[in-house]
Amino acid sequence: MSHHFDSPTAIEDGRLNLCDVYVFPSRPGSTSLILTVNPDAGRSSPTTFRPEAVYEFVVEPDAAAGQTLSLRVRFSDPSDGLQGLRVLTETGALTADPRRETEVGRGTTDAVNRLDIGGHAGRVWAGIAADPFWADGVALAQFFAAAADGRYEPELFDRHANIFDGRNVSAIVLELPDEVLGTGPLSVWARIFLDGHAGRRQVSRMGQPMLRPLFFRTPGDETEQLNAGDPSSDLMRYRDTALQTALAVAELAGVGDPHQHAATVAAAFLPDVLRYAPGVPARFVPGSGNGRALDDDAFGTAVSLLVGHRRGNSPAPFTPSSTFPYVPPAHAGELPALLELFGLRAAGADPTAAPAR
Repeated sequence: MSHHFDSPTAIEDGRLNLCDVYVFPSRPGSTSLILTVNPDAGRSSPTTFRPEAVYEFVVEPDAAAGQTLSLRVRFSDPSDGLQGLRVLTETGALTADPRRETEVGRGTTDAVNRLDIGGHAGRVWAGIAADPFWADGVALAQFFAAAADGRYEPELFDRHANIFDGRNVSAIVLELPDEVLGTGPLSVWARIFLDGHAGRRQVSRMGQPMLRPLFFRTPGDETEQLNAGDPSSDLMRYRDTALQTALAVAELAGVGDPHQHAATVAAAFLPDVLRYAPGVPARFVPGSGNGRALDDDAFGTAVSLLVGHRRGNSPAPFTPSSTFPYVPPAHAGELPALLELFGLRAAGADPTAAPAR
C-alpha cells in the first residue's frame, strides 16, 4: 500500500523503500518536507537508515527560469542506537554531483538539528515514528480481484480498516523557510540512490501516494524501472498503464463517459510529483491539490477519484502534532510482521539483517 513493499529492492531492504512523501506549511513562513522509509519498521524492516544511501527531496519550479533545489540527507553507520546525519543542498540541474553540494547542517538521529541554508535557518529531524499513512489494503486487493472477474464492488471500501494500525516507519523531516523554496508553483518529489564503488544508482522515488497500489500492483521489473526513472518521462512511459486500469474501472462503474474519466484519472496521477505553492494550506488531491499534509486521507481521496465517487474516505487515526517534527510518536507492542502476513518473507526472519549491497 502506498509505496510500501512496492518493488523487489524495497522488499529486500526497507531502508531503500520510499513509503510516503509529505509537503505542507508548518510554522508561518515555513514549509515542512517529510519522507518515510522502512515500512513496518522494527518488524518487517530495520529502524535505521542505510549509510550507503542518499535520501533526497527534489523541488522543481514550474517556471522554466527557476532552478531545481535538491536537499540530500546522508547517514553514518549506527552507533549506540544513533546515526550521524548530514544535510546537503545542490541547485541547478539534477546531477547528484557531490562536487556541487553544499553542507547546510549536521547532527544525529532522534534530535532536532539546526540548518543554515544561505543564511536562512531551518531544522532537521530523523528517527522512528508511527506510520502516518492509513489504508484498507485488503479491501483494495479484493476490489481489484472482483474487477478482474467483471464485478464492481465499491462497497468493500466502506469498512475503513487500517492495515497499518500500530505500525512504524523511519522518517526524515526538514523544515525550511519558504524563501529557500521560492514562491511556487512547485513540483516536489523524493528519491533514494545508492552511492558506492559502482557509482550512483537510483533505487526508489515517489511523489504521489497511491500511484503504485492503483496502477502498478505487482512488485517486479516494471516497478523497479519506475523507481529508477524520472517524473519528466512519466506521461510518455506510463499513461497507457494508468488509462487501462482507470478505463476498466469506469466501464464497470457505468461512468457516463468512461474514456474521458480514464483520461482525467491518468492526468491527475502523472507525472509522479506533488504540486505545491508555499503558504497555501495543504490539501492532497491528485493533480489539483496543494502538497500533502500528514492527516490528508490519501487512500480515500485516490480511491474516490479512481471510481468516480466518494469511497473509502476516513479521518486520520491520530491527532496531528503542532510541534516539530510533527510526525506521530512511534507505537510499541507486539504485532506480526507485515512482510510475513503478505507472504513476502519467511516467518521469523530478522528485519535488522537487511543485505548490505
